Amino acid sequence: MFFTRLYQASFLKSAAFLMCLVLSWSMDSHSQPYAYHTPAEYLRETKPIIIPGNIFVTGIVPQKNYVPSHLKEFGFYHSGWEEDDIPEVAKFSTFVDVWYFDKALMETARRHGLKIWVALAPIFFKDFGKNKQEDYREHWEKAKQELIPFKDIIYAFDPLDEPFQRSLLPDKELKAYLEEIGELIRQDFPSAKLAITFTHNTVNQARFQLIVPENFNLFGVDYYYEVDFQDKIVKKLMRKTQHMDAKYYLIPRGFKTTNKDYGVLSETELLLRARQAYNFAVSNSKVEVIFPFHWKGFVENSKNYVGVENIPLLRSEYEKIGRAISRDR
Repeated sequence: MFFTRLYQASFLKSAAFLMCLVLSWSMDSHSQPYAYHTPAEYLRETKPIIIPGNIFVTGIVPQKNYVPSHLKEFGFYHSGWEEDDIPEVAKFSTFVDVWYFDKALMETARRHGLKIWVALAPIFFKDFGKNKQEDYREHWEKAKQELIPFKDIIYAFDPLDEPFQRSLLPDKELKAYLEEIGELIRQDFPSAKLAITFTHNTVNQARFQLIVPENFNLFGVDYYYEVDFQDKIVKKLMRKTQHMDAKYYLIPRGFKTTNKDYGVLSETELLLRARQAYNFAVSNSKVEVIFPFHWKGFVENSKNYVGVENIPLLRSEYEKIGRAISRDR
């Protein structure tokens, strides 16, 4: 009898401890002040709870990293181009970028619980984005039928990377064309984001506000030079589009190169950029995505452009950042 009561007391004591722990964890993870977040330098991996006594619990993990709810998505450029990469990045991402015509890769993304960011350029542009595709409506109607089965996992559509840098169309004409493309997409994919990546040169134009497509709602700007993250140009983009109901994605540089045009950065310098980008993202409520460029080396010149996949220190940092962002996806 004595041992039975001792066991019951131990059980109740452990149960009470567990309940307090779960309640504390729940409040910690959901009731923190909005401004509170864990800086990149202090992000850490979570570990299972080991509770002493007669109760053994699995599957409960204490919240160690606090990420504001506005920062929802994490993924890499070039992360969904090859099937073998998707299971790797799925461990710490919420989406992969894919070309609209690759259903097999979309299926692989779905099997691994990932969303997709869909590149559409060949549908609407030809000559590597320089000119308008004359029969774009026919191309889109065909592609649309292939994409509809993936409607539930499509996070964003991207008609052309850096359109105002690549296209030869006059800016006003390109704006009108992108808005037409946006309307076509929204008819069948109303909940998907419409994304545009601008270059720093485009954002710096005095007339930038006049050329931003009004029906797009997810914007990013790339700037791969110098050591520090491009916070000034991102702030300028946000300021010039503040009248719009838009969210933003950050594109920290995630590649090493021997090409002096971009400047040669060390792993430590790239890691610093990653941390600066994350800290900027958690501190700005309209930043929804971190989208590093890039996962793989450039296909045509991979020895000179090495991506995060093959930069161990930087990869470890992005794995930590990605897991912190994607823990509740």
